[in-house]
Amino acid sequence: MNTQWFRDRLADKKLSLRGLSKMLNIDPSAGSLMLRGMRRMTPHEAHQIATILGVPLNEVMRQAGIDVQEDVRKTPVAAFMDAEGTVTAMPNGTHDLVQGPADLPVGSYCVQVRSPNSIKDGWLLFTSPAQVPPATVIDSLCVVATTAGQHLVGVVRRGYRRQSCNLVLWPSSQMLTDVDMAWASQVLWVKPA
Repeated sequence: MNTQWFRDRLADKKLSLRGLSKMLNIDPSAGSLMLRGMRRMTPHEAHQIATILGVPLNEVMRQAGIDVQEDVRKTPVAAFMDAEGTVTAMPNGTHDLVQGPADLPVGSYCVQVRSPNSIKDGWLLFTSPAQVPPATVIDSLCVVATTAGQHLVGVVRRGYRRQSCNLVLWPSSQMLTDVDMAWASQVLWVKPA
């Protein structure tokens, strides 16, 4: 994390850390920890900071210590999902490559929607390679793995039972309650067909 770079950009905009934190809708202490590299910056926060500071998203991510490339990135279509949000991995060696945004983290992959009766058929979900605890991506669209071994796509919500999450399946909007999740990988970008 290049803390000084962020401080200089904030000074250029005559913006305090407290003001930035308020614009990001996070606690000022969380903002301080993030800019000191003691708390991970989320992709959504990086996008918001780029907009607020008026700098390219690639630069914000690079200064936050995230490996990005300048050119359009070829991303493997590593899985597909059905109308119920169930994800199926594709065998190695069968992955097509598609153009993705340049600021995707290294190791990102795509999940293709395969639902012929849906208007979302053929859409691509560019997904983070990071497998994080579900509690860190509440209210985000994610690929999730349940402790039972299922892989699903949906919006992660707080569960009704401790240590569980609710999952609003995408694209069907059906809700699964009190799901025990092993990990979640945030969907960073959705590309319509």
